[in-house]
Amino acid sequence: MKNKKMKILKKIMLGCLIVISVELLAMLGIKIFRERNVLHNDELSDLIKIDNGYVGVGSSDFSDSKYVEKNIYNYNDKKIVANRAKIAIYDNNLNLVKENSYKSDYDSNFYSILKVEDGYVVVGSFVSEKKQLESGVRDALIVKYDNDLNVVWSSTYSVLDDTEFYKIIKDDDNYVVVGQSIYENMVMGSHITGGGIIVRYSQNGELLANNNYGGNKSGIFNDVVKVDDGYIVCGRDAANYGILVKFTKDFNRDEKDYNLISKKVLWQRIYSNTDTEGFTSMVLINDTLYLSGALNISDEKNDDGSIKYKYDAGIVLYNTSGKYLGKKITLNDDIHNLFTSITTDNKYLYLTTLLDVDNKDSKKNSMLIKYDLDGNVVDKKVYSDNNKNNILNRIIKMDNDYLVIGTSDTKCSLFNGCDYEPVIKIYDNELNAVN
Repeated sequence: MKNKKMKILKKIMLGCLIVISVELLAMLGIKIFRERNVLHNDELSDLIKIDNGYVGVGSSDFSDSKYVEKNIYNYNDKKIVANRAKIAIYDNNLNLVKENSYKSDYDSNFYSILKVEDGYVVVGSFVSEKKQLESGVRDALIVKYDNDLNVVWSSTYSVLDDTEFYKIIKDDDNYVVVGQSIYENMVMGSHITGGGIIVRYSQNGELLANNNYGGNKSGIFNDVVKVDDGYIVCGRDAANYGILVKFTKDFNRDEKDYNLISKKVLWQRIYSNTDTEGFTSMVLINDTLYLSGALNISDEKNDDGSIKYKYDAGIVLYNTSGKYLGKKITLNDDIHNLFTSITTDNKYLYLTTLLDVDNKDSKKNSMLIKYDLDGNVVDKKVYSDNNKNNILNRIIKMDNDYLVIGTSDTKCSLFNGCDYEPVIKIYDNELNAVN
């Protein structure tokens, strides 16, 4: 009887040890997984071709940089490695030649770059003071660099709590930038100049004009094109619907213009069938605007009669007078995909696509797709570099080729974690990789 009890006790003890071991291994796995997601990060948001190479902007923690020292700040009794705005020069073989950062104490980012005669003008955002870290808000930023990446001038911009610039274009001798300025979370208010913003700067960084549309909680402008009589911008409004807005050429909001929609807005269009990203980017071909994003493809309804949304990557068409010309779903997939950017050679459309947006797994893949102006798919290729994540942010036309940029976890090990490095790939007009 004693031996039997001892055997039972040993089995119980062995079972407890197995359970404890499994739990310890699980905890170790979680710890490793978390650590793998907070290591070195280096990402490109925009890239341009220059005579002897390329210049790109994005963000980096500069942990392995030969040119910029990483910046560590204290927050909530922890030492944080700052992700800071990055501008970098690459040679014709896409080897890094030089890089620099905006000198801020905390986090920052650059999203768009413009080549000018004597350097570069870039836009983004930065955390200007420590209290912004708690709220997760920023100030918008525009910086001019010379050809050697030295700062010539810089200017900040803020209307409401959280302000960022996402795109810059040339405007005669000036610059037009678009982005957002919204209240931080849990802040209520009725400020009429928030939402998506459009701002004009002189070539010396002087603020010349500003206006807005879309709501002070989540309005955002992602892209802008110049037309003869003004500017057309796209993005999303406070209800997370896709928006398309046309401003006059002189778009400055008058001091006594207290209208929710400025008098300088010529027309606005709301497309309620996008996902929460709204319109991500657009191109203009003749008089037609092609706007990218993810569109509802479902005709089903819930029991209460509301629309049962189901999204797939798609394109919406308008003309420059604001007339809706229809939509083109290009993937016809059964999962939620998103067109993240679009460019064109005026005969075909080229897009980067984030696949399976709703997938909670850590693995993300992207696709390149080309189709004609009638909506017929010409070619599509999944971008995969045998890594866990391959996220393409933008496709940029360059003479007869196309630059594709983003980020990928190119270096991973079980205990040391993952390094996220920039993706820079060149494709010809048949989507064949050049490099």
